Amino acid sequence: MVCKSAIRPDRRSRFRGGAARILPPAIIVFLALAGTVTAREFRVGYVDYDRVIARYEAALEAKKEMDTVRTRFEAKAESLRSDYEQAKREYESQQLTLSEEGKRAKNAEVEQRKRRYDSYVAEVYGNKGKIDQRYKELIAPIVRKIDSAVAKLSADEGFALILDASKAGIVFAQSGLDLTELVTEELNREFTPVGPAGTVKKVYALMPVHNTNDQASQDRVGTEVRDFAYRLIGAQPKVSMVANAKVDQQLQSYGQTGEVKLENALTAGRALDADYVVFGNATKQDRRIQFELSLADVRLGTLLKSEKGDAARPEELNDKVGAVIRVLLAAIEKP
Repeated sequence: MVCKSAIRPDRRSRFRGGAARILPPAIIVFLALAGTVTAREFRVGYVDYDRVIARYEAALEAKKEMDTVRTRFEAKAESLRSDYEQAKREYESQQLTLSEEGKRAKNAEVEQRKRRYDSYVAEVYGNKGKIDQRYKELIAPIVRKIDSAVAKLSADEGFALILDASKAGIVFAQSGLDLTELVTEELNREFTPVGPAGTVKKVYALMPVHNTNDQASQDRVGTEVRDFAYRLIGAQPKVSMVANAKVDQQLQSYGQTGEVKLENALTAGRALDADYVVFGNATKQDRRIQFELSLADVRLGTLLKSEKGDAARPEELNDKVGAVIRVLLAAIEKP
C-alpha cells in the first residue's frame, strides 16, 4: 500500500503531474483571494496529492507490494551482515592462536564478507538502487492516474487552474476550492464492489459544521467534527457519501454563508441527489467543545433527529461525535 509512511522524504520531487504545477507564493495568494471575484470567469482549485495517495485503493495495494519487496531485501541484507559479523567475531577470538598466514587468510575472509554486504546495501538502497527502481515502477502509474483524474475534473467542471497542495504551500484557501475528495472519489470508483441486484445505497451529504464563536473558528472545530462524522457515516454498509468539496461548491453556488439551516440543507441535498443530509454547529470555550448535529430526510423534507454532544477535552471529541452519529443513524431505523 502506498500511504504516507511509504512515500519517502523526496516524494514530492517525483510527482510531476501535468495538471498540478508549483507557482510562486505571491500568485497563489492572489488567486486564493481573487476566488470570489472571478469564480465564474476563472475557476481555481487545489488537490493534495499526498492525501489522495493515502486514500487511493490502488496506492494502498502498491504499498503492500512495496512492503513485501522491502522485507525481502532487508532479510537478504541482514543475512549478509550476520555472515560478516560472525567472521569478524571468529577472527577476533582466534587471533592469538592463529599463525601469521592463518591471520591473513581469516582477515581476508572477513574483508570479503564485508565487501559483499556493503556492495549489496549499495545495490539495493543506494541512489538509483533496486528499492528506488521498484518504487518508481509502482508509483509512476499511480501518479499518472491521479493526473488523469485531475485533468478530467478540470475539463468536466471548467477549472482553469488546479494546484497540487502538497507542493504549492497554500496558506489560505476559501471553502469549496479543495478538490481532493472529488479526485479520490473518482479514482476509487473502479474499486467499488458491485452489490447484488436490489442492493441500494443511501446517499448522505454533510453540510459544513458552523463554528459559533471565535475560538471554535480558530481551532477549526467544525471542520474536525464534520470530517470525523463523514468517515463514520461513510463506513456504514450500503452508504454512499457526497464528497464534502462537492457539497461546499453546491452551497457556494447559492451564495450560502454562515450556518446552514434545515431548509438550505434540504435544498442542497436535493440538488446533490442525496437521501439524507447532516448539518450542525460547534462552539469551544477553553478546552470544552459543545456541538449539535441534525439529520434530515431529503426525500420527505423532514427533520429526523437532532443530538447534542459535549466534550470536556479536545481529546474526547471523536468519541463524542461517534456517539452522536450513532444516535442519528438509529433514528432512520425507527418506523
